[in-house]
Amino acid sequence: MSYLTLYVTRRPSAPAGRRARVDERLRLNLPGFHGDAAVRVFVEDTTRRRVRRLRGLPNPRMRLRISDCFRQIALEFSVATDGERENSLHKITTLIGALERFRDALAAEAELAERRERHLITTRR
Repeated sequence: MSYLTLYVTRRPSAPAGRRARVDERLRLNLPGFHGDAAVRVFVEDTTRRRVRRLRGLPNPRMRLRISDCFRQIALEFSVATDGERENSLHKITTLIGALERFRDALAAEAELAERRERHLITTRR
């Protein structure tokens, strides 16, 4: 996956007092392909924030957006309560698993398509 780092764009550092654990926008299409498909990930680092009695625990800003040319999805995540933390981690783990299975199935179909294409070329000769 190291080739994907060529398509990572980083935003300028966060404003004073706002640090990020991750702040990236990844382009999904290779150069030369149309569209502005991207993944936007942001998780605020609240290490330096203090716990206050009236406000409670710091609630970090978090974003996960996936977009293509016309549509965008934005998933919600929270770490405010034990249940929300568990649900957020379950949500991202489930998504990663589904994406890995999708990648494996896509790779298998791409390999099959390549074999079929080679077969057509050799039978036409």
